[in-house]
Amino acid sequence: MEKTGFIEKLRYDFNTAANLEVYLPRLKNWYRATGNDFRSFDGARRVNEEEYIGPLYAYGTNEQTPFTNTSQLTSSEILNNRKLISKKRGI
Repeated sequence: MEKTGFIEKLRYDFNTAANLEVYLPRLKNWYRATGNDFRSFDGARRVNEEEYIGPLYAYGTNEQTPFTNTSQLTSSEILNNRKLISKKRGI
């Protein structure tokens, strides 16, 4: 069976086994994140408690986006589809 859909390997410009954290200003605290969420979080990020300044990617893609400090995941068609599926399931 042939693979279809998104098959491009995602780039990680950091050690995915490290302690990845994102800062949520409304909760005023740092929270652990997965590698996929970390690379797409448009806000303060740190790796092993050291500030991370690196590329920001649209969720689930290798498309770089400009940093705007919205403290949210950067949107993409893949993220929008994931949200739609969750909404249909009632999650």
